[in-house]
Amino acid sequence: MKSEDIFLERMACIVFNDNRPFSYRDFLSFEYEGQPYKFKHGTIRNIFSKLQKNGDIEHEYRSGTAFYTLPGIKFGKSMTVNHTEVHLTPKQKTFLQFLQSIPMDKPAIHDIRLSFTFNRLWSILSACSSSFIRYKDLNSNKDITLQDIVRKDYSIRTSVHRTDNVSVIISCSKTPIPIDILGLAKLTSGLARVEERFQILVDDYNRLNLQNGRQSLSLAIDSKIPDNLTWMVNMWHFGHDSLTGYSGEKFEITWGDSLNLFRMYSKQHKKNKTMKIRKEIQEYPNKSLYEAFMDKVKKEEEYDDTSLF
Repeated sequence: MKSEDIFLERMACIVFNDNRPFSYRDFLSFEYEGQPYKFKHGTIRNIFSKLQKNGDIEHEYRSGTAFYTLPGIKFGKSMTVNHTEVHLTPKQKTFLQFLQSIPMDKPAIHDIRLSFTFNRLWSILSACSSSFIRYKDLNSNKDITLQDIVRKDYSIRTSVHRTDNVSVIISCSKTPIPIDILGLAKLTSGLARVEERFQILVDDYNRLNLQNGRQSLSLAIDSKIPDNLTWMVNMWHFGHDSLTGYSGEKFEITWGDSLNLFRMYSKQHKKNKTMKIRKEIQEYPNKSLYEAFMDKVKKEEEYDDTSLF
């Protein structure tokens, strides 16, 4: 495996498991699949530069040392609150009490990451020439990226990896998708287009190979792209936006434990550019889209019922 691929695996582990950006210090000495690795600063800098040029990583911020993240995942400089040892000034305590008292809108999700697997999909797309395909990485991680699907309130980016695993990223931070049936319909309408594109590519590949007498029986039998409701939700941000506007200074407060990352921050909305307060938790459902979404719907309905008494 190339050094770039090992770096990307470790970067994904740091971002998704440790919930933080990474720097060159994370790659001076580490283990990957039980094997120790050591890299010099200059080598790390060159690999980072190459990955950034290819769009595989993004610069996040500089705090003495440069920190990076994966595309579409933002951390930012934040004020971290440690639950075990908190030292707040009276002004900070008053501000936190104010934040807790703000009336919040209905719950919603954003920055959604899904995945599914389809046998031989990477090989099929490697042999395809289609306007649906935006980019084929021939030098680094070999990912095949489809054209983004851009809708009014969100966009969808899709990549196919050499493992035949498909990563789907839904960006909708400024217009989160509400946790209700209409929200599910809004979400799946965009994912249905992704599913349809893949199905067209697979069907075209099958048709061409049938004409040339090269169609394999196994692919012909298993040629249906999985329904988007069955795709696994690997991660999403779940939370609430304030009902009222906020006119103070921009801020971000982050706290967490070993399982969850909680955030409260100011966010400018797309529709009217009004600044609002957002409270959210980063979750890893590891369930199908339908199961994960309906679990949230059910919990919110139960909460509404108990709040009546």
